[in-house]
Amino acid sequence: MVATCLQVVGFVTSFVGWIGVIVTTSTNDWVVTCGYTIPTCRKLDELGSKGLWADCVMATGLYHCKPLVDILILPGYVQACRALMIAASVLGLPAILLLLTVLPCIRMGHEPGVAKYRRAQLAGVLLILLGKTGFLFHTEHIISIRCFI
Repeated sequence: MVATCLQVVGFVTSFVGWIGVIVTTSTNDWVVTCGYTIPTCRKLDELGSKGLWADCVMATGLYHCKPLVDILILPGYVQACRALMIAASVLGLPAILLLLTVLPCIRMGHEPGVAKYRRAQLAGVLLILLGKTGFLFHTEHIISIRCFI
């Protein structure tokens, strides 16, 4: 019973983490640029945010974004962050599907336990790769914060 609970908790946390990677990839609020305090910048209409996909300006009542469509013009760290985050998002789907088939409450025909164990190992390797790409993203994100500010 304990092993079943641990597997279900592992599946749920992996799924929530993968959804978090997808949400993080799609947001434009990675770096907030402001020369003063946040309320002062809002009054002066100088509050901006930068993400992987767009540069945005936040004014009172307005939120205008300019998409970053020219890939070759973008700095290298933005291109690397894009690639790592897309790789993490893509690696998450097969890992989650494999984890779903490995849960003890799901049986697929008359398969031996070894096949289920190998699928669990493959899903674990994919999740470790997802975590590594997320860690590399975090390192690139710290570098990009220094460059933006």
